Amino acid sequence: MTAFRGPVFHFVTLARPSISVIKVVEKNNQYATEIGRLRTKAAECRLTVVESQLSLALTLCTLAHAEINYNRRDEALKLVNKLHYHSGIIRVHINEPDHLPRIGISEARKQLATLEQGIEEIESRLRRL
Repeated sequence: MTAFRGPVFHFVTLARPSISVIKVVEKNNQYATEIGRLRTKAAECRLTVVESQLSLALTLCTLAHAEINYNRRDEALKLVNKLHYHSGIIRVHINEPDHLPRIGISEARKQLATLEQGIEEIESRLRRL
């Protein structure tokens, strides 16, 4: 009686790949190319969103300055809270690896630094009121 040793696999090396093997390789290359293109497009779309969030936040800074000019401290404080929220979300997206195209990250970081300086300036003006 012989013990069962499990399935036996034989590997055959083809001297010349068959047409079906070539078609599978072509499909895999097309798939990889398409996936790469889609990932690039997604990163570009996310960069557009981050740029829009930065634009919104900078607009909120302008509104906060106007509220301070009109002595509406409570409204300015609400805007500062929104600004902190937006800057935090933007920072997360910028710092996440492979989330944005490498080309746009440095500019987004510069704009985020500008936004954070604007928030500090608003908070300083609010402390003087």
